[in-house]
Amino acid sequence: MKIEVLQEELNKALNIVNRFVDSRPQLPILTNILFEVRNKKLKLSATNLNLGINLWLGGKVEKEGEIAVPAREITEFISYLNPGPLSLELNNNQLVVASVANKATFVGIKPEEFPAIPQLPKENVFTLEAKALNEAVVQVGFSAALDETRPVLAGVYWQFAGKEYQMVATDGYRLSLKKVELPKAVLAGKKKTIFLLPARSLSEVARLMAGDLLKVGLTKDENQVVFGFEQVQISSRLLEGEFPEYEKIIPTAVKTKVWVDKNDLHSAIKAASVFAREAANIVILDISKKEIVIKADAPQMGENQSSVPVKVEGEPLKIAFNFKFLLDFINAVSSEENNLILELTEPLSPALFKVEGDDSWLHVIMPVRLEEE
Repeated sequence: MKIEVLQEELNKALNIVNRFVDSRPQLPILTNILFEVRNKKLKLSATNLNLGINLWLGGKVEKEGEIAVPAREITEFISYLNPGPLSLELNNNQLVVASVANKATFVGIKPEEFPAIPQLPKENVFTLEAKALNEAVVQVGFSAALDETRPVLAGVYWQFAGKEYQMVATDGYRLSLKKVELPKAVLAGKKKTIFLLPARSLSEVARLMAGDLLKVGLTKDENQVVFGFEQVQISSRLLEGEFPEYEKIIPTAVKTKVWVDKNDLHSAIKAASVFAREAANIVILDISKKEIVIKADAPQMGENQSSVPVKVEGEPLKIAFNFKFLLDFINAVSSEENNLILELTEPLSPALFKVEGDDSWLHVIMPVRLEEE
């Protein structure tokens, strides 16, 4: 193996690939990045066995070959070098890295020990718009559980049907659902149309996506999904288990419907959060005909109250929420959108949150029981 690449390109690539290196490896090999020179390109690979990446770089290839090298050390070393050409050469199970003014040798591991990372298959592949997928991940992913004691709740339920797909995530206290229309049916024949993916996997894909389109493919064993865009492919294992019957959580009845300015609501909740943090994160929304009074009361600290003008249809209502859930929803709303809709029934019934004029996205938050009730 011998190839010449640019330091600035290799440095950028290693910083991306290093995110996929296992921080608590089951196997020592998982702390390494696989360097592989084939077909006039350098491929860098890393995996934690659940999430993996293949990234390709161009360069001047003199000889093909492969070697696994400690990820942290090679990434740090390359970052310290000056921009310009670098020579990477395999010599007796060692990777020799040389620049104009520097030379280093890294003891490697035989590539045979490195786990195989799936590449985009030739079949069961379809193309999606990157911008739409990124928006869906942003609007849904935050509702997945961070605690992985119930893995399915740390996942996103991704379902394709005809000319649309939808993503759903819930941690048991809130739920997000996003529908995305497709220009044409992207699935044909007997292909798998439901994926249950870790939310973290989709977040990494969204973080790294480049270009207008990306390809998505299911591996032959139907255990992993591969995302491909430009010179990067990311693979993720699917989660096992039954996703909750989320349709039953989404409220259909409405007794109180509220139209409110997003920025006004955001400012009021942020102000209340200073006090709510000392009171189990609870903020109270007291809804009347023309305003919402937002309150937070921390007995050991003080209290806060602010009013937000609103338009209301239906009955007055007092309801309480975890302020963090409200802010997570508002922060996921596009900066171009200003008006929100709240659809409520009872103080302890799920509350529905929407963006006015957008029927593709809904968010449900479970309220908090107040002591006075």
